[in-house]
Amino acid sequence: MKNKQFEEAILAYEQCYFELIDNDSDSLSADIKAWQKNECLLKKVYGQKAAGQFDEAVKTVQRFDFNNLSDTSQFLFRYEAVVCTFLADMYEDCYTNIQQLKYFVKDSTLTQKALLWEILALTKLARYDEAKPLLVEYAQQHHLIVNVDDVFAFAQKPRFRSVKKAETLATFIPGAGMLYSGNTAEGVISLVFQAATLGFGIYSVVDGYYFSGFFTGFGLFQAFYFGGVRRSGVLVQQKNEQLKQRYYQQVKNALVK
Repeated sequence: MKNKQFEEAILAYEQCYFELIDNDSDSLSADIKAWQKNECLLKKVYGQKAAGQFDEAVKTVQRFDFNNLSDTSQFLFRYEAVVCTFLADMYEDCYTNIQQLKYFVKDSTLTQKALLWEILALTKLARYDEAKPLLVEYAQQHHLIVNVDDVFAFAQKPRFRSVKKAETLATFIPGAGMLYSGNTAEGVISLVFQAATLGFGIYSVVDGYYFSGFFTGFGLFQAFYFGGVRRSGVLVQQKNEQLKQRYYQQVKNALVK
Protein backbone atom coordinates (compact mmCIF):
# COMPACT_ATOMS: atom_id res chain seq x y z
CA MET A 1 0.00 0.00 0.00
CA LYS A 2 2.79 2.47 0.92
CA ASN A 3 4.48 1.79 -2.42
CA LYS A 4 1.13 2.38 -4.19
CA GLN A 5 1.08 -1.18 -5.49
CA PHE A 6 -2.66 -1.29 -4.96
CA GLU A 7 -3.50 -4.40 -7.01
CA GLU A 8 -0.93 -6.46 -5.09
CA ALA A 9 -2.14 -5.04 -1.76
CA ILE A 10 -5.78 -5.83 -2.60
CA LEU A 11 -4.87 -9.46 -3.36
CA ALA A 12 -2.76 -9.70 -0.19
CA TYR A 13 -5.59 -8.45 2.04
CA GLU A 14 -7.97 -10.93 0.41
CA GLN A 15 -5.48 -13.71 1.07
CA CYS A 16 -5.19 -12.66 4.73
CA TYR A 17 -8.99 -12.73 4.99
CA PHE A 18 -9.23 -16.32 3.73
CA GLU A 19 -6.33 -17.46 5.87
CA LEU A 20 -8.30 -16.25 8.90
CA ILE A 21 -11.32 -18.26 7.72
CA ASP A 22 -9.19 -21.39 7.34
CA ASN A 23 -7.45 -20.86 10.69
CA ASP A 24 -9.05 -23.24 13.20
CA SER A 25 -6.69 -22.27 16.02
CA ASP A 26 -8.29 -21.84 19.43
CA SER A 27 -5.76 -19.14 20.29
CA LEU A 28 -8.05 -16.48 18.77
CA SER A 29 -11.52 -15.78 20.12
CA ALA A 30 -14.43 -15.54 17.68
CA ASP A 31 -14.73 -11.77 18.31
CA ILE A 32 -11.02 -11.15 17.65
CA LYS A 33 -11.12 -13.25 14.49
CA ALA A 34 -14.24 -11.39 13.28
CA TRP A 35 -12.52 -8.07 13.94
CA GLN A 36 -9.40 -9.14 12.05
CA LYS A 37 -11.47 -10.29 9.06
CA ASN A 38 -13.27 -6.94 9.03
CA GLU A 39 -9.92 -5.17 9.25
CA CYS A 40 -8.60 -7.10 6.22
CA LEU A 41 -11.68 -6.15 4.25
CA LEU A 42 -11.43 -2.53 5.39
CA LYS A 43 -7.83 -2.23 4.21
CA LYS A 44 -8.79 -3.94 0.96
CA VAL A 45 -11.41 -1.20 0.53
CA TYR A 46 -8.72 1.45 1.06
CA GLY A 47 -6.69 -0.17 -1.73
CA GLN A 48 -9.71 -0.36 -4.05
CA LYS A 49 -10.56 3.29 -3.44
CA ALA A 50 -6.96 4.32 -4.08
CA ALA A 51 -7.07 2.34 -7.35
CA GLY A 52 -10.39 3.95 -8.33
CA GLN A 53 -12.22 0.60 -8.15
CA PHE A 54 -15.33 2.01 -6.49
CA ASP A 55 -17.79 -0.64 -7.73
CA GLU A 56 -15.50 -3.36 -6.39
CA ALA A 57 -15.14 -1.48 -3.09
CA VAL A 58 -18.93 -1.55 -2.70
CA LYS A 59 -18.89 -5.34 -3.09
CA THR A 60 -16.19 -5.56 -0.40
CA VAL A 61 -18.02 -3.41 2.18
CA GLN A 62 -21.06 -5.66 1.73
CA ARG A 63 -18.95 -8.46 3.28
CA PHE A 64 -18.40 -6.65 6.60
CA ASP A 65 -19.66 -8.46 9.68
CA PHE A 66 -21.55 -5.90 11.80
CA ASN A 67 -22.40 -8.28 14.65
CA ASN A 68 -21.21 -7.52 18.19
CA LEU A 69 -19.44 -4.26 17.30
CA SER A 70 -19.04 -1.22 19.49
CA ASP A 71 -20.41 2.15 18.37
CA THR A 72 -16.96 3.25 17.21
CA SER A 73 -16.44 0.08 15.18
CA GLN A 74 -19.96 0.16 13.77
CA PHE A 75 -19.30 3.70 12.61
CA LEU A 76 -15.90 2.85 11.11
CA PHE A 77 -17.28 0.13 8.82
CA ARG A 78 -20.68 1.65 8.06
CA TYR A 79 -19.06 4.99 7.20
CA GLU A 80 -16.98 3.21 4.55
CA ALA A 81 -20.19 1.76 3.11
CA VAL A 82 -21.56 5.32 2.83
CA VAL A 83 -18.43 6.69 1.14
CA CYS A 84 -18.00 3.79 -1.28
CA THR A 85 -21.60 3.80 -2.51
CA PHE A 86 -21.38 7.55 -3.09
CA LEU A 87 -18.13 7.22 -5.04
CA ALA A 88 -19.72 4.42 -7.11
CA ASP A 89 -22.60 6.81 -8.04
CA MET A 90 -25.06 4.65 -6.10
CA TYR A 91 -26.80 7.58 -4.41
CA GLU A 92 -29.96 5.77 -3.29
CA ASP A 93 -27.81 3.08 -1.68
CA CYS A 94 -25.61 5.78 -0.13
CA TYR A 95 -28.64 7.45 1.45
CA THR A 96 -29.90 4.08 2.72
CA ASN A 97 -26.49 3.35 4.26
CA ILE A 98 -26.56 6.74 6.01
CA GLN A 99 -29.93 5.93 7.57
CA GLN A 100 -28.63 2.55 8.71
CA LEU A 101 -25.54 4.19 10.18
CA LYS A 102 -27.70 6.64 12.15
CA TYR A 103 -29.91 3.81 13.38
CA PHE A 104 -27.17 1.40 14.51
CA VAL A 105 -24.65 3.96 15.82
CA LYS A 106 -26.07 5.63 18.91
CA ASP A 107 -23.27 8.17 19.43
CA SER A 108 -24.46 11.37 17.72
CA THR A 109 -20.94 12.84 17.70
CA LEU A 110 -20.02 10.03 15.30
CA THR A 111 -23.13 10.09 13.12
CA GLN A 112 -22.71 13.84 12.54
CA LYS A 113 -19.67 13.00 10.42
CA ALA A 114 -21.97 11.46 7.80
CA LEU A 115 -23.94 14.70 7.41
CA LEU A 116 -21.73 15.92 4.56
CA TRP A 117 -22.42 12.79 2.53
CA GLU A 118 -26.14 12.98 3.27
CA ILE A 119 -26.29 16.53 1.86
CA LEU A 120 -24.39 15.50 -1.26
CA ALA A 121 -26.43 12.31 -1.80
CA LEU A 122 -29.75 14.14 -1.44
CA THR A 123 -28.55 16.82 -3.85
CA LYS A 124 -27.55 14.17 -6.38
CA LEU A 125 -31.04 12.68 -5.99
CA ALA A 126 -32.59 16.15 -6.59
CA ARG A 127 -34.22 16.03 -3.13
CA TYR A 128 -33.34 19.66 -2.51
CA ASP A 129 -36.02 20.38 0.12
CA GLU A 130 -34.44 17.70 2.33
CA ALA A 131 -30.84 18.71 1.63
CA LYS A 132 -31.30 22.43 2.37
CA PRO A 133 -32.03 22.20 6.14
CA LEU A 134 -29.16 19.74 6.51
CA LEU A 135 -26.80 22.31 4.99
CA VAL A 136 -28.03 24.82 7.58
CA GLU A 137 -27.26 22.27 10.30
CA TYR A 138 -23.85 21.49 8.79
CA ALA A 139 -22.92 25.19 8.56
CA GLN A 140 -23.85 25.71 12.21
CA GLN A 141 -21.79 22.70 13.33
CA HIS A 142 -18.69 23.81 11.44
CA HIS A 143 -19.15 27.58 11.92
CA LEU A 144 -19.34 28.18 8.18
CA ILE A 145 -20.42 31.52 6.78
CA VAL A 146 -22.70 30.49 3.96
CA ASN A 147 -26.00 31.85 2.66
CA VAL A 148 -28.00 28.64 2.32
CA ASP A 149 -30.86 30.42 0.52
CA ASP A 150 -28.44 31.57 -2.16
CA VAL A 151 -26.88 28.13 -2.49
CA PHE A 152 -30.30 26.53 -2.99
CA ALA A 153 -31.85 29.40 -4.96
CA PHE A 154 -32.27 27.04 -7.92
CA ALA A 155 -34.60 24.83 -5.86
CA GLN A 156 -37.37 27.44 -6.15
CA LYS A 157 -37.59 26.70 -9.87
CA PRO A 158 -35.28 23.82 -10.84
CA ARG A 159 -36.20 24.03 -14.57
CA PHE A 160 -36.38 20.28 -15.05
CA ARG A 161 -38.33 19.20 -18.10
CA SER A 162 -40.79 16.35 -18.48
CA VAL A 163 -39.78 13.31 -20.51
CA LYS A 164 -43.43 12.40 -20.99
CA LYS A 165 -44.26 15.88 -22.28
CA ALA A 166 -41.35 15.79 -24.74
CA GLU A 167 -42.45 12.42 -26.10
CA THR A 168 -46.09 13.57 -26.34
CA LEU A 169 -45.10 16.70 -28.27
CA ALA A 170 -42.95 14.62 -30.62
CA THR A 171 -45.85 12.22 -31.16
CA PHE A 172 -48.20 14.92 -32.46
CA ILE A 173 -45.75 17.51 -33.87
CA PRO A 174 -42.55 16.12 -35.44
CA GLY A 175 -39.48 17.80 -33.98
CA ALA A 176 -41.44 19.59 -31.23
CA GLY A 177 -40.13 17.30 -28.50
CA MET A 178 -36.55 18.12 -29.42
CA LEU A 179 -37.34 21.84 -29.52
CA TYR A 180 -38.86 21.50 -26.04
CA SER A 181 -35.66 19.85 -24.82
CA GLY A 182 -33.69 22.88 -26.01
CA ASN A 183 -32.11 21.18 -29.05
CA THR A 184 -33.39 23.45 -31.81
CA ALA A 185 -31.07 22.16 -34.54
CA GLU A 186 -32.02 18.51 -33.98
CA GLY A 187 -35.70 19.46 -33.88
CA VAL A 188 -35.54 21.23 -37.24
CA ILE A 189 -33.53 18.40 -38.82
CA SER A 190 -35.99 15.81 -37.51
CA LEU A 191 -38.93 17.79 -38.91
CA VAL A 192 -37.24 18.14 -42.33
CA PHE A 193 -36.40 14.42 -42.57
CA GLN A 194 -39.87 13.32 -41.51
CA ALA A 195 -41.55 15.75 -43.92
CA ALA A 196 -39.22 14.71 -46.76
CA THR A 197 -39.72 10.95 -46.29
CA LEU A 198 -43.49 11.34 -45.88
CA GLY A 199 -43.64 13.53 -48.98
CA PHE A 200 -41.55 11.03 -50.96
CA GLY A 201 -43.87 8.21 -49.89
CA ILE A 202 -47.04 10.08 -50.89
CA TYR A 203 -45.52 11.25 -54.19
CA SER A 204 -44.40 7.70 -55.07
CA VAL A 205 -47.83 6.19 -54.33
CA VAL A 206 -49.61 8.89 -56.37
CA ASP A 207 -47.25 8.14 -59.31
CA GLY A 208 -47.94 4.42 -59.03
CA TYR A 209 -44.66 3.40 -57.44
CA TYR A 210 -46.34 1.58 -54.58
CA PHE A 211 -43.35 -0.53 -53.52
CA SER A 212 -41.04 2.49 -53.28
CA GLY A 213 -43.75 4.56 -51.65
CA PHE A 214 -44.64 2.10 -48.92
CA PHE A 215 -41.31 0.41 -48.18
CA THR A 216 -38.92 3.27 -48.82
CA GLY A 217 -40.89 6.47 -48.21
CA PHE A 218 -43.28 5.39 -45.47
CA GLY A 219 -40.73 2.95 -44.01
CA LEU A 220 -38.15 5.72 -43.56
CA PHE A 221 -40.82 8.09 -42.26
CA GLN A 222 -41.83 5.56 -39.61
CA ALA A 223 -38.18 5.08 -38.57
CA PHE A 224 -37.58 8.84 -38.27
CA TYR A 225 -40.95 9.37 -36.55
CA PHE A 226 -40.53 6.79 -33.77
CA GLY A 227 -36.83 7.54 -33.52
CA GLY A 228 -37.71 11.21 -33.02
CA VAL A 229 -40.10 10.36 -30.19
CA ARG A 230 -37.48 8.26 -28.40
CA ARG A 231 -34.73 10.80 -29.05
CA SER A 232 -36.86 13.57 -27.53
CA GLY A 233 -37.13 11.65 -24.26
CA VAL A 234 -33.38 10.93 -24.23
CA LEU A 235 -32.50 14.60 -24.84
CA VAL A 236 -34.72 15.73 -21.97
CA GLN A 237 -33.13 13.17 -19.65
CA GLN A 238 -29.67 14.41 -20.67
CA LYS A 239 -30.72 18.03 -20.11
CA ASN A 240 -32.08 17.19 -16.66
CA GLU A 241 -28.88 15.35 -15.73
CA GLN A 242 -26.81 18.37 -16.79
CA LEU A 243 -28.96 20.61 -14.59
CA LYS A 244 -28.67 18.20 -11.65
CA GLN A 245 -24.90 18.19 -12.04
CA ARG A 246 -24.78 21.99 -12.15
CA TYR A 247 -26.94 22.28 -9.02
CA TYR A 248 -24.83 19.61 -7.28
CA GLN A 249 -21.68 21.56 -8.13
CA GLN A 250 -23.13 24.68 -6.51
CA VAL A 251 -23.83 22.83 -3.27
CA LYS A 252 -20.46 21.07 -3.38
CA ASN A 253 -18.62 24.35 -3.91
CA ALA A 254 -20.39 25.86 -0.89
CA LEU A 255 -19.32 22.89 1.26
CA VAL A 256 -15.75 22.97 -0.02
CA LYS A 257 -15.45 26.68 0.76
